[in-house]
Amino acid sequence: MRIHVELMGPLVDYLPEAQSGQTSQSLRDGATVADLLNELNIKRKVVVAVNDDEEKELEHVLVDGDEVLVFTVISGG
Repeated sequence: MRIHVELMGPLVDYLPEAQSGQTSQSLRDGATVADLLNELNIKRKVVVAVNDDEEKELEHVLVDGDEVLVFTVISGG
């Protein structure tokens, strides 16, 4: 399956060849958010939204054509 991925902020460094942190990624059918992050070699804590929907868990199963937004956790005080 093929999904669209956009990485935000400092995560764009994980896609040095991509335009503005955006790319299409091929994954096996039934792949999860965790599989995608492993494929991109992202080991840090991130937040993932799928198809403009709220935060998804690592176990969320992706489907062909999904649009995935990955961004870092922000904290402040």
